[in-house]
Amino acid sequence: MPEKAPSKHELREDRFVEWVIEAAEYVRSRSQHFIAGAIAVAVALAAGAYFQRSQEESRAAAAALLGEAMIADDNNQADETLRLCERLLGEYSGTPAAAQATLVLANRYFVRGRYPEAQKLYQAYLSDYGDLDVLVFAAWNGLAACAEAQGNFPQAAAKYQEYAASHPGTTQAAMALMEAARCQGMAGDEASQKSTLARVAGEFADSPVAARAREALAML
Repeated sequence: MPEKAPSKHELREDRFVEWVIEAAEYVRSRSQHFIAGAIAVAVALAAGAYFQRSQEESRAAAAALLGEAMIADDNNQADETLRLCERLLGEYSGTPAAAQATLVLANRYFVRGRYPEAQKLYQAYLSDYGDLDVLVFAAWNGLAACAEAQGNFPQAAAKYQEYAASHPGTTQAAMALMEAARCQGMAGDEASQKSTLARVAGEFADSPVAARAREALAML
């Protein structure tokens, strides 16, 4: 008696069973790859969590060290302030505390007459951390002050003008231009001094700084 041909339903069931068997064999044959992949994902997740935790711990340690440095600075312990800030920059570079320590250390160097080192740190702040307007202004002032302290009044004026050009319309720009005018006067360049003061009086007419500029102009 001839065998009965399988129905479409039975054929579909057979193909499904074959597919399941093939899939199981594939998984078994590549189990090491699947396991390795799972381990790699787990390691990556763990590394990410560890990195984030390390960053948080570094920020906290850096902040604590900055606190010590600020206390030393407030107590006029200059050597201790230098030591702590230098350590902070060496061990926790890139943290928010390191950004502030960069300016504190630059200021300490400036006070000691170590102008090239101070200038380097002011510039480092602008290059690496320049995201807070008030501290950016302080760093630019530091760069100009280093030039002025070394008797280079034209360069100091140029630094103040450079800041004003990159922050147009701000109160800090007006203040920087006033400093530029003062340095131009120190350099004996009265024409440039008058021009800069007139610019402040015109561009910042409603600012208290403009009143100072007009008074300075009247005295020239």
